[in-house]
Amino acid sequence: MALERAAPIQETQRKVLKRWSRLRWLKAPAPTINTGRLLQQVLNAFPPAKHHVLDLGCGGRRLAGAVRCDLVLEPPGIRGDAARLPFKSGTFDCVVATALLEHVVHPARVVREIHRVLRPSGVLYVEVPFLEGFHADPDDYQRFTFRGLDVLLRRFEILDREVCSGPNSALNWILREYPAAWFRNPGLALAAKFVAGWVSAPIRYLDYAMASRPGAFRIAAGLSAVARRRNGL
Repeated sequence: MALERAAPIQETQRKVLKRWSRLRWLKAPAPTINTGRLLQQVLNAFPPAKHHVLDLGCGGRRLAGAVRCDLVLEPPGIRGDAARLPFKSGTFDCVVATALLEHVVHPARVVREIHRVLRPSGVLYVEVPFLEGFHADPDDYQRFTFRGLDVLLRRFEILDREVCSGPNSALNWILREYPAAWFRNPGLALAAKFVAGWVSAPIRYLDYAMASRPGAFRIAAGLSAVARRRNGL
């Protein structure tokens, strides 16, 4: 099965990088490029140095001054389950959740917890994939549309939304994965993915011109939204 072959490819990559650590410098560029403006606008409105900002599902990202929270992370930060956050209600002015909701089994539970820890009129910035390829971290469960975000964030007021990773990032992801899909051998698949990743990478930059086009959301790699917690809900 294709899903079963995904793990051997990832394991092969891990072993190769462990044996030849310098190959990390030759790793193909990320499949997507973020051309969005909303995250920076939110951080300008809620600078972590002056506001209580939670970077939920932060991974290796470090927003200076923000509280970092993830299941597994290097210090500084707080380890916690996004569906059962270890914070009191109304703790934060702003929550940033990027590349998180596709990796949780029950995104609605996570959104309820975000709603709980936000103060009244607090703001959520969320980034989700639409046409991104499978990427387990540690697993990958779902994709979202703007309409899906409207339903998921129904207890919030949507303030703005945008295509943050456009159609060319989605196309690049397909082109870099396509050659590898032909090979059963994990080593050959990894090599094909490596070459395709470098060859197709420049396509991403077309998103600087295309991601803001009206129809880009129909085939975008990733979407984002800014939402405000409604008072009394």
